[in-house]
Amino acid sequence: MRNILLAKRYAKALFDLAVEEGVIDRVSTDMILVAEVMAENRELRRMMTSPVIPPARKKLVIKKLFEGHLDKRTDAFLDILIRKGREEQVHDIAIEFKEMYYDYKNIALVEVTTASPIDDNLRQKLAGLMSTKTTKTIEVVEKTDADIIGGFILKLNDYQYNASMKKTIARLHKEFDENLYIKGF
Repeated sequence: MRNILLAKRYAKALFDLAVEEGVIDRVSTDMILVAEVMAENRELRRMMTSPVIPPARKKLVIKKLFEGHLDKRTDAFLDILIRKGREEQVHDIAIEFKEMYYDYKNIALVEVTTASPIDDNLRQKLAGLMSTKTTKTIEVVEKTDADIIGGFILKLNDYQYNASMKKTIARLHKEFDENLYIKGF
């Protein structure tokens, strides 16, 4: 179960500590790594939420998994989360931390979904176009999804512009489903 308020509190605590000790960039890199690993590994997420697996085993798995890749503060933070029984929140906390970091660094994430990878020229055009919509520095995150057939989907914060062929076909299908023929003569 997701508890965003709890995740924000823990992320804020780690964020404040990292800013205070001047290691915000290093801890941010660590938390982005943790978020990516947790997002990609379903078995790890299931293990972290399992009440059957003891906390000592979870600590050992996390320690072995991230050994040599995490700052000592991040490592201690993950240890505290497991000790306090908050291991199922690790992924949400990492995501909240990443959002706080991007706000702190004044970075806006623009997610571009296309049917095939885009080139550097188009990436720069998109960044330039989106920079007119916000005062933040633009960072383009690319995703490919063959299901959209063609076109693109742009996401910036809560705004989405869907110019995909899939959306266009669905809209046309809906229009053709409507029977506009009026029997009268």
